[in-house]
Amino acid sequence: MKFFIYIITLFLIINNTMHAQETKEEQVKVAYVYNFLQNISWQNENKIGKYRLLVASKNETLKNMFLMLASRKQLKNKNLEVLIYDENKNYKNIQAIYIGTSFDEIYEKVFFEYEKENTLFISDGYEDKKQVMINLIKDETKITFEINKANILNRSLEISPNLILLGGTEIDVAKLYKTSQDALKEQKETISSLNQKIETKNTELNSKISSIEEQKILITKQTKNIKNYEDKLDTQTQLLEVQKRQLEEQKKELNTIYSTIKQEKEKLSNAVLEANEKEKMLKSLVNLQIDKQKEFENAKIKLEHLNSQIEEEKNNLLIKESIIADQKNKILIFGALFIIILILGINGIRQNLLLKNLSQIDTLSGLYNRRFMNKKIEEEISKYKRYKIPFSVLLIDVDFFKKINDTYGHDKGDFVIKRISNLLKQNIRDSDICARWGGEEFLILVPNNNLDGALILANNLKELIEKNNFEIKENVTISIGVSTFDENSSQEKLLKSADIALYKAKNESRNKTVIYS
Repeated sequence: MKFFIYIITLFLIINNTMHAQETKEEQVKVAYVYNFLQNISWQNENKIGKYRLLVASKNETLKNMFLMLASRKQLKNKNLEVLIYDENKNYKNIQAIYIGTSFDEIYEKVFFEYEKENTLFISDGYEDKKQVMINLIKDETKITFEINKANILNRSLEISPNLILLGGTEIDVAKLYKTSQDALKEQKETISSLNQKIETKNTELNSKISSIEEQKILITKQTKNIKNYEDKLDTQTQLLEVQKRQLEEQKKELNTIYSTIKQEKEKLSNAVLEANEKEKMLKSLVNLQIDKQKEFENAKIKLEHLNSQIEEEKNNLLIKESIIADQKNKILIFGALFIIILILGINGIRQNLLLKNLSQIDTLSGLYNRRFMNKKIEEEISKYKRYKIPFSVLLIDVDFFKKINDTYGHDKGDFVIKRISNLLKQNIRDSDICARWGGEEFLILVPNNNLDGALILANNLKELIEKNNFEIKENVTISIGVSTFDENSSQEKLLKSADIALYKAKNESRNKTVIYS
């Protein structure tokens, strides 16, 4: 509270020219800046945790006063953080920037660096009025300020009417514009005069140039012939490069499949060994049962000799027991064989399912692979021909993916591929199919959807990727080409159309969705 009273008192002193000489310049400037911040409103200001002021000045006293202000005073009931400018650092989430007279040379650079940010610029005696927002002015008696309201509003900032009451003046933007136009007119007149002189020189040169034109025509013809040969060579080179990239992608995919099959083969071998061990155990049990049967037969013979008096009844009984024993042995043997067959059958089913998944799934992304996607597109084409059910495709490419690999390594590149794959899979319909098309490209099949619906999905996915955090310094973005199957389409034409649209999106600005038309 005491500090606030001090600030108000200070402003009264500033407006009173009789006492202006008794007030230190640094204190006045700090007081002005604090009150500027009090009378400016930012977008989504309720979400700002603390206000950050960047100070660019070589005046050590002034910098210390700003730091003291931040330690003793809050701004709009929130903490105020003062940062001292360092050209080697990159500052973000800055609400205001003060640039002193000793840093005029960096003003334009910093002004345009924060062009898209919601940031207030406070300059100190900066002469170019077109680029200032709030500019401190010093005359013989006092320090005041001027406001370029247009620049402030252009940065989506709101000005309190109380700001003008502090004693400032508003810059006449129209006058600035007229001054610029007058200077431009003078430049045009100067250029016109120079053009006349140049025209005279050109007339003199034309006579000299005419003698050279015949030679140039001959050279042009030879150049055209050479250019035609070069164009043909470039076309062949481009085709070879495309084929080379396709072969490299296929090689990578085959290596991945081979590695996975090798691993699964080892697992299958282990499973077979385990089954063999179980089979040996079962055979041992069967042999043990046979040995016991032999012992039983021997005992039976001894019993026949000892019980000769009841031979007939005993023989009948033994026959029945023998039949029962044989049936038991057969049941045991068949049971053991059934268990072996069941175990081998389950393992076979598991291996078949695993091999089927390996033929359909891309190991890195966990999405469907190119082979599976081609099959699904063929199925959708068949549905269209029978029932006229529309469908579309989205061809997606990660922008500047090579730069990500070169800057952060292939592990981070694989992480980006996995993260994008999960985001795509989680944000499409259950009926939609997403596949890794190759490298950093993805293809989404959108059944029962026309061009408008596919475009909405594409824009939603583009915004989702742009807003997601990929744990790297740069924002990760995607470009998307969209095409829809119609009466005159084929699978090849559908994919080619999506590729053309994607190329247009990447060629124009990237981070863009383009439909084929």
